[in-house]
Amino acid sequence: MTVSLEVFEKVAALVADKNTPAARPSTRAEKLRLYGLYKRGTLGRLNPPFQEGDVDSDSRPARPGVFNLDARMKWDAWAEEDKMGSREEARQAYVDLARVLLGKQVDDLLV
Repeated sequence: MTVSLEVFEKVAALVADKNTPAARPSTRAEKLRLYGLYKRGTLGRLNPPFQEGDVDSDSRPARPGVFNLDARMKWDAWAEEDKMGSREEARQAYVDLARVLLGKQVDDLLV
């Protein structure tokens, strides 16, 4: 079962809120995965072939240069999620990872 767009947006707002207590500290890799899943779940694929419903697929950014490390890592995280079959799968994976990192607060939204 996949989560609805409404629940996904609520979970994303919870993740983005700096005052939300975490069930455990997150690693940089987990934060980047959340970023990639969020971008894949909201905008769609980064690279062709694009799918129906992908947002603004004509103006995707090029991979940032080696000296722009943070932007490059985010781009790579989003590109990694292109393997996902659909935006809905990415939303579900985002919620699943958020549940691991935040615990009961995400479970409360899923009820």
